[in-house]
Amino acid sequence: MFKDVSLADFVEKTSSSEPSPGGGSVAALTLANGAALAAMQCNLTVGKKGYEDVWDKASEIASKCEKSSREFLDFIDRDCEAFDAFMAALKMPKDTEEQVEARKKAMATATERATLVPLELAQKGEKLFDNAVFAVEKGNKTAVSDGYMAGMLLSTGVKSALLNVKINLPMLKNAALFESVDKEVKRLEKSADEFLTQISKKVKL
Repeated sequence: MFKDVSLADFVEKTSSSEPSPGGGSVAALTLANGAALAAMQCNLTVGKKGYEDVWDKASEIASKCEKSSREFLDFIDRDCEAFDAFMAALKMPKDTEEQVEARKKAMATATERATLVPLELAQKGEKLFDNAVFAVEKGNKTAVSDGYMAGMLLSTGVKSALLNVKINLPMLKNAALFESVDKEVKRLEKSADEFLTQISKKVKL
């Protein structure tokens, strides 16, 4: 849908009056770029003199971050699809009791999906925090600015994805799910803030 369009087209479509791609897709792209930069610093470490003791670990992390970057790109379209499903449910007819009930069920399902997709994105983003720390701490120092930027993008991407979760939370009808998601959002926000503080202390530019 959108992950394979050119960067210029993606930016143009984002700025249009169409609701998608929107913030969730941009959060996914932000995380993809963060993962890619972490991979870049690690790849620039492998094979470089003076970093022999971390070549294997850097190679392992680079591969993981490259894979994650591709997964984050998939979320660009997953977010759009979740939003489109929500809008389709919203537009369902409600002229009869049967239609009202069908619409209510579709709305509940679509709302959960629109909430859980960005939550999953944020959770996957958090899993790369330690990799970015490794990159700036142990990786090629000539590319430390790239690793630092990776950390900034990962933190921002996670918190941006959570905004999409938070805006949908009030519409969740499942009380247990609401409580669980709300708790996870708070945990992830704290984790992202602590990670950014941690990585900032490791880089002197």
